[in-house]
Order: sequence, then C-alpha cells, then structure tokens
Amino acid sequence: MKNSLFVLIFLLLITSCEGPYIFNRVVNLKDGNKMLLGGVDRTAFLKEPFSEWFHQEYDTYTTNPALVKEFKGKLKKFRIEVFMGTWSEDSRREYPRLMKILDEAKFPKQRILTYAVNESKKSFYSEEIGKDVRFVPTFIFYKAGEEVGRIVESPVSGSLEEDIMMIVNESPLTPNYFED
Repeated sequence: MKNSLFVLIFLLLITSCEGPYIFNRVVNLKDGNKMLLGGVDRTAFLKEPFSEWFHQEYDTYTTNPALVKEFKGKLKKFRIEVFMGTWSEDSRREYPRLMKILDEAKFPKQRILTYAVNESKKSFYSEEIGKDVRFVPTFIFYKAGEEVGRIVESPVSGSLEEDIMMIVNESPLTPNYFED
C-alpha cells in the first residue's frame, strides 16, 4: 500500500510540473503591437490584428490550379513545418499564400505544424532548435521523417507552386540564403 501511495504521489508531482502546451500565444510588445509566439493554428489568424493581413493576402492571391492539381496527390506524403513571424513582411505575404495553396490541394491539416517566432527567430518552446531557421518564413518539407526541401523567405522560382512542385518531385531548388 505504501508503494502504491508513493507511486501515485510521484506521478501527480511529475504531471503537475509541466503545464499544457499553449497554442496561439499572443505577446503584447512594448510599442503596443502584438505578435504570435510559439505553436499556432489557423484560428490565430481569425483574430485581429492578424486576420487583417492574413485574409487580405489569402483572398487576393491567385494560385496556379494546374500546378496544384499536378502535385496534390504527391504532397499528401509530406509533413510541413512552418516557422514564421507575424511581424515579418515576408511571412505576412508568403504564409497566407502557402495556406491557400494547401487548402486547394486539400492538404491534411494535421500534417502541417506552424510556429511563430520573434525577431531573433526563437519560438516559445524552442521548436526552432536544430532546424537552421535564420530567415522567415521558412517552410520545411519532410518525407518519411527526412527533410526533402525548404522554401526560405520567398520562392526561388518566383512561384510557391513551382517550388513545391520541385520539392515533391524530390529535386528542390537551392533555397534563398543557403549556406554549406
């Protein structure tokens, strides 16, 4: 009985030490602006001030339906990690465009993870560690657990759809700001 009580108390202590993972964390900046930090999902972009720029870019971007149709089936074998900054002009442009492309491709929502980072490229729970995130946005594509390609800051080809096509065909272009 003493051992059972000890184990129960030990388990309660361990589980109470680590709090829940918080999604859609909004940080108030000194200048009065707000930014997201850490893991985020689409609901974060339904609220001001993020919804204004997200929906404007999402709604006005015209995808290339032929390319989306071409890579749609292959893309479902991938997992995507996104590192973006709500303070970054490039992220504000490219992230909504990526999401529109993925929506049109019917990409499974559970296969994309999005992390908002601060200007030092740090997320709340350090998800960026070991990912070589130096510029945002950084879209990392994985297949069978291995990185296959990435898009950094903006597409190399000039089109997200073309860069995604190259990645799913496993012949990715060298991303912007690539260093050996």
